[in-house]
Amino acid sequence: MRRTTGVLVGLMVLSTAACSSGTPEQNTEQACGAAEQLTVALDDFDSTLTLDATVDEVMAARDEVRAAWRELDAAADDVAQDRGQALDDAWDGLQDSIDDISGDTSVSDAVDSLRDEAAEVQEARDALADDLGC
Repeated sequence: MRRTTGVLVGLMVLSTAACSSGTPEQNTEQACGAAEQLTVALDDFDSTLTLDATVDEVMAARDEVRAAWRELDAAADDVAQDRGQALDDAWDGLQDSIDDISGDTSVSDAVDSLRDEAAEVQEARDALADDLGC
C-alpha cells in the first residue's frame, strides 16, 4: 500500500506539472520524471504478480501503469514538440539570413553568418534525431 500511495502522489504531481507547458528544459525534466514513474509503476505491477494476488490487486496495479504511461506519453509529446519547434526556429533563422542577402551584397560577406545559421539547423536536427532514437 505504501508504494501505491507514493506512485499516486508522484503521478498527481506530474499530472499537475504536465498541464502547463514550460520551457524545453522543464518539459524534458517532466518527461524524465514521468519515465521514472512508469518504471516504478511497472516494478509495482511486477511485485503484484504473485500466486496469491487477487484480480482487483492486478487491475489496480494495471491502472497505475496506465496512468504513468499516459503521463509519459503526454510529456514525451511536449518534448517532441519542443524539439520540432527548435528545428522550425533554426530553419526560419537560416531562411531569414538568406532572404536578407540583397543583390548588392556578396555571398562572401554573409558566409560566416550563413554557416552559423546552418549549424543551428544541424544542432536542432541532431537534438530531434537523438530524442527520436535515430
